[in-house]
Amino acid sequence: MTRGGLAGVSTDFKPLVDPIVVATEADWNDAWYLVCMKVSTIGFVVVDARERVAALDELHAAGIVDLSGYLDDHPVMAARLRHGMVILDVNEAAVRMFGAVTRADMIGQRTQRFFDPLCTAQINSARAFAAGATSFQQQAHSVRLDGSRFETLFCVVPRADGATSGLWLASFVDITEHVQRQAALNTLRDELAHVSRVSTLGELSASIAHEIGQPLSSIGMTAGAMLRLLDREELNRDLLRRQCQRIVDQVARAGDIIDRTRRMAAKRDGQQAPVSIADVLNESMQFVQHDLNRTNIKFSIMCGDHFTTVLADRIQLQQVFVNLLMNAIQIHRQAQTRMPEITVEAFSQDDFITVHVIDNGPGLADDSVGRLFDSFFTTRAEGLGLGLGICRTIVAAHGGSIKASSRIDATGARFSVCLPLHRA
Repeated sequence: MTRGGLAGVSTDFKPLVDPIVVATEADWNDAWYLVCMKVSTIGFVVVDARERVAALDELHAAGIVDLSGYLDDHPVMAARLRHGMVILDVNEAAVRMFGAVTRADMIGQRTQRFFDPLCTAQINSARAFAAGATSFQQQAHSVRLDGSRFETLFCVVPRADGATSGLWLASFVDITEHVQRQAALNTLRDELAHVSRVSTLGELSASIAHEIGQPLSSIGMTAGAMLRLLDREELNRDLLRRQCQRIVDQVARAGDIIDRTRRMAAKRDGQQAPVSIADVLNESMQFVQHDLNRTNIKFSIMCGDHFTTVLADRIQLQQVFVNLLMNAIQIHRQAQTRMPEITVEAFSQDDFITVHVIDNGPGLADDSVGRLFDSFFTTRAEGLGLGLGICRTIVAAHGGSIKASSRIDATGARFSVCLPLHRA
């Protein structure tokens, strides 16, 4: 037994003695071979996978059930699986894709030569087939013969008789341009989200100024009281100490407000981490607290479980809920709702958490419900029509959904955000 292995499982690289010979006329004279190898513009590679199959059989015979865990603990076996596929034939599309001159430049090489060392596609395919899959595909980081990198969609499937012949067929589609376009689109989305956040902060400037003004006013009053105490002949040190502590507390409060605003305004990459939905909702409410008070809105938050978490970018989620709350506040202000209310309800069901933002305003017009999340569509004269569209983009990027509807039980609107739960 080699070091790091189990009894009956060898991690040595043992090439099979008898190579499979691919004779076009004898073994592959059928329609699928002609289409794949002679006609298609997709890069096709015929592979001898017997070494890999033998290694997987050894692991199965040794009683290895958790292959993923075993490979994580035994990198030499993982290397053996990556090493265990030999190229038997390629089509002209693969020759061009990988920068070869002729088919002979690739035939006989190990497939791992054409994958980035950090690419997980080969190991993940081994895991999939060990679990009973009949095919596998994944985006892969591929390597040309000159060492340059590019992105591919890698697919692999055994032939119908692959279990006995060891013949597998792999395909590669160059998706580099698609990946680059997607990256550019993501960058544009982040830029637009940042612009929307800054715009929202502009709308909240009066609220933020009021929030900062309160601790500053308290600091000024406390400092004035301390000056008067210092004019006395007899100093009350305990009272002065309490006054100093009050100033320290108010400075910290003002600092928290500034820090919260700075984080919202900052241009940053998305950073996903487990976050509490209850915390995000409370933080979002703090941004609009002054507007809620000024509009005399009755506000309530109901969270079924304060420990419910989602895997998300905290600031982006705040952006979603601040936007929904600001919309509800502005609707009440515009409609001059007699007894305005906004209710936020959060509850989890199965593997998702749903957050409702509900108001008792005039509700949604039937002809606008389907267009609310379209870019540049707005029902407000001063609106840009970007906020809800960006909310939908952010929620979708977190694997969730957002929808709007009029309330059935009363007048008003309901915006529902559904997000997948994070399981620790």
